[in-house]
Amino acid sequence: MARPRGFDVDEVLSAVMDLFWRQGYEATSVQDLCTAAGLGKGSLYAAFGSKQELYERALRHYVKLTTHDLQAQLLRRVPFRQAVRDLLLDRVAQSLGAPERPGCLLVSAVVERVPHDTGAARIARDAMEALKGAFAAALHAARAAGEISADADVDALAGFLTAMVQALRVMSISMPDEKQLEAIVDTAVSVIPE
Repeated sequence: MARPRGFDVDEVLSAVMDLFWRQGYEATSVQDLCTAAGLGKGSLYAAFGSKQELYERALRHYVKLTTHDLQAQLLRRVPFRQAVRDLLLDRVAQSLGAPERPGCLLVSAVVERVPHDTGAARIARDAMEALKGAFAAALHAARAAGEISADADVDALAGFLTAMVQALRVMSISMPDEKQLEAIVDTAVSVIPE
């Protein structure tokens, strides 16, 4: 019979997720991961496999957390445009409020890993589709409630808002000016047809 684990998997994934986010995949050693996880190398490998497998699990964990947060923000009982504006401004605030974790882990994965890592590429693609799907569901609900135009192109708008989330994360690194980013958010919200 297998011995029960003496650690919380989600806590470990959150700790290594944060480490990969701050340092990137290449700059993070297995010893760094052991220290962050509070586990010995043997326990880390037994529980999570290789560094690559742990990275993919941490990236999926990040996607799960951020997608859940985004869906919750879009389902709030506020007008749709306000929900989108609040969500985008929240992404800006998160990025500017944690300079030690620039942008978002998903953007970092796309830049650092996707060109040569099929696992990370699949996770990133699935995450973008989930994000787009969450926006599409909220847009359909807003259209049904008469908050946006009946002939609004939901698919195009969902893709645009997905791109805006990622663009704001990138821009918050290279242009950490809250006022300019807020103006970009307001322009993005103005694109949603009434």
